[in-house]
Amino acid sequence: MDSFFACYVVGGRAISGPDARIAPWEESAVSKALRAGEGRSNKPVFEPVVGTSFNSCEEAKDFYNLYSWEIGFGVRYGRSRKNSNKYRTRQDIVCSCQGQSTAGSTRTCRRGCPAMIRLLRTHDHGWYISRVVKEHNHDLSDSYAENKQWNSHNQIDALTKDFIRKLRNNNVSIGRVCSLVGAGGNVDAVPLRKETVRNVCAKLSQENMRNDLGKTIELLQQMKDADPGMSVKFRVDTDGRLQSMLWCTGKNKSDYEQFGDAITFDTTYRTNLYKMPFGLFVGVNNHFQSVIFGGVLLTTAIRIYADVPYK
Repeated sequence: MDSFFACYVVGGRAISGPDARIAPWEESAVSKALRAGEGRSNKPVFEPVVGTSFNSCEEAKDFYNLYSWEIGFGVRYGRSRKNSNKYRTRQDIVCSCQGQSTAGSTRTCRRGCPAMIRLLRTHDHGWYISRVVKEHNHDLSDSYAENKQWNSHNQIDALTKDFIRKLRNNNVSIGRVCSLVGAGGNVDAVPLRKETVRNVCAKLSQENMRNDLGKTIELLQQMKDADPGMSVKFRVDTDGRLQSMLWCTGKNKSDYEQFGDAITFDTTYRTNLYKMPFGLFVGVNNHFQSVIFGGVLLTTAIRIYADVPYK
């Protein structure tokens, strides 16, 4: 075993290997703190101490976050360091008020707070606290409602996030989602803030957007395979970004041949996610019924289609 670690350990600390220690049977730092803090009412239960070890950075952050809840502040990841092997050897977990705003915004909570813990590697790829700074240069939260304003104390667990994803996939409005997960209402009682739920919905939308164009092209190709008369046209800019997309089916073309004497272009509709105008070429048949000649999604002015022959 010693020879195995020889290529990974220098000076008692690992220099290459996995990002976390696998020790399923070892008692966690949180469990140890709960057992040691039984009956202690005048000190925080999860107080960080130099030498406390963890299996992963995530475990250390969760521990420090529990301590920050007791004291009244929020935490986030700070600076880290990697060696030449791209192996993370140091990680700071800091108060949310650490650092200064680069944009000069007055809405930021950052004011150079020095409170933090520093994590270094153990020989078996775990982490331990090497430095603790407890002093803050700002007021601390003293109520449940104030604590919930810190981002680290207002996280959404995986099950709730999956529930939100399913609701949004079924076109449930964000306001309704907030009601279903308990966001809003009395600040002292709600488990989540509306802003947190809205941020999660925005991230889910971004994830869906990454492959939306590919899904759209695939769907149009399937429609074209089933309808040989269908036409699809794209316009892209110099960077390859989609500017506009027009499509019409064989039925649309047939209707245009018969009833295309008068055409209106309706841009009443707009897509919810991309805010892109959705245009319809509309005519009227001999029964005074509206007929569709084609559809178009636009990100630029409509005049780009003035020179595109419909047929």
